[in-house]
Amino acid sequence: MTLLPRRAPSIRTLAGLAATVLLTSGSGCGTTKVTGTARTGTEQLLLTNAWDKALLRVDFRPLTGVPVFLDTANVTAVDQGWVVSSLREAMLTQGVLIREKREQAQFIVEARVGAYGTDDDSMLVGISQTTVPPTITGIPTGTIPKLPLIERSRQSAVAKLALFAYDRSSGQLVWSSGTVLDKADTKNVFVGGFGPIKSGSLQNGAEVAGIAIPLPGDNGSGGANGTDLSKPGARLTRPYSPPGMATPSNLSDLESFKP
Repeated sequence: MTLLPRRAPSIRTLAGLAATVLLTSGSGCGTTKVTGTARTGTEQLLLTNAWDKALLRVDFRPLTGVPVFLDTANVTAVDQGWVVSSLREAMLTQGVLIREKREQAQFIVEARVGAYGTDDDSMLVGISQTTVPPTITGIPTGTIPKLPLIERSRQSAVAKLALFAYDRSSGQLVWSSGTVLDKADTKNVFVGGFGPIKSGSLQNGAEVAGIAIPLPGDNGSGGANGTDLSKPGARLTRPYSPPGMATPSNLSDLESFKP
């Protein structure tokens, strides 16, 4: 009986066996890269919401149908693009005719920002973190951890703006919005270590782990024409048209220009 020589397993077979062993007996792990922006989304929402709420209280209707130039030289804010663009939208929404050059306008509308920023505060009911210094022999030193019963942190934003208009030719003041101030806030509350319970104008109520918990009597901050100013993105969407006056879009430049 002739014995044939045994063939050595191929490299592909060995690799397959090794992979099978690893898959059946080993454990794997993976990582996910997480990045963050320089400014948190909450901060940006607070600031732009406070600005939107203040802007919605400005009545541009006295300038309806008048060609104006919007001067934003004194508008300085971290969200410059949003602030200026929302000013233009609010004016256009209420029928103001915006011109790109001063010489094309009858009135100059000058805008300014008095405040645009955030504040943070916190409250603790319980024992705050304490460090025991090495002053007395025999008493152990170290840090006593924080033992909160109720802990609350709040971040709020404030926006203050004002606008006025004057006649380009005579320099006479023709309109003023007055000073408009509004705020937005968000709060995190921990009760006995449970939380955070989120509430504030951003949430328009309260929520835990993303589940909304309506609060009694919390109907938002309200706004012009019944608009709920507490809701992100609240915006007047219908152009103002006074009784007996044609919609601005139907007017030619010559007809809309009031001497």
